Amino acid sequence: MSRFFPVLFLLLFISCKKETPVKKDEIKTSDTQCFSPHFMKKILELDEVKAQAKFLDSLTKGKSGIAFLIDSTRVNNIWNYSFSAGYNGPERFETYHIFYASGDQCNSLKIADPVSGENISIEAWRQKENEPVQIESDLKQGKYSLPVKSFPQVDVKFLETDFLLEGSQEYSCGGTKFRYFPLTRYKNIELILVPMDCGDFDYRYYLLTVSENKVIGELYVEGEWFDPGQEDNKREFSSYEINKSGKITVKTDHTLNGETQKIMETYYQIMDDGNIVQTKS
Repeated sequence: MSRFFPVLFLLLFISCKKETPVKKDEIKTSDTQCFSPHFMKKILELDEVKAQAKFLDSLTKGKSGIAFLIDSTRVNNIWNYSFSAGYNGPERFETYHIFYASGDQCNSLKIADPVSGENISIEAWRQKENEPVQIESDLKQGKYSLPVKSFPQVDVKFLETDFLLEGSQEYSCGGTKFRYFPLTRYKNIELILVPMDCGDFDYRYYLLTVSENKVIGELYVEGEWFDPGQEDNKREFSSYEINKSGKITVKTDHTLNGETQKIMETYYQIMDDGNIVQTKS
């Protein structure tokens, strides 16, 4: 059966006029068997699930957290469970992880590995998540590791290549080559900077996320902006930082005649598919 968590449990009270004694050898106990609430508690205590719940709360501005679909089957009087953790969106349920558990193994919790399709232990899954992903790419690999933040301009040396990435033509400023600066990887997503020095500004960098030689997401993360010919004395300087969890913080310094008036921070998250979404914190 399938249902969303949390679940409302109905207590059924049955009264009988007469109780019939039952022989001891006919009583079936479940002292050593665990049920879905036990495993749900273990899943909700996982750091990865807590982080996903916090992200969904931020993304939906507190309107939605992480949700679960629970399936259960009974074989030889033992309950087996699957817990699909994800986002219960307005159009469909988006699954992030699928956990498996068996009622006679209270301390064992497994997770479906999206690559191999196997059900592995949480420890093995975490180890695989932390291993560097070997992917084929037409880009030069960045020599940095997360966390990373804005580099001094003098250290940003852009490489040139043909338009090997799908969608890279949009970031060439009309040139015949694609220029990029390789940063690092987040999971299996490549992170690069590209200069968007067209028009009035020669210092504007975009962060691109790349998967399977295709541009997936973009975000303006660093550079200078002002309103040419209007109020040149008012300027905005942006910088960025990306942490190990793929969270991007873009800091914008608003100045007047070179003096800081206010500093604003905007937050984003790199999703597993490479898309970049804004969050509230």
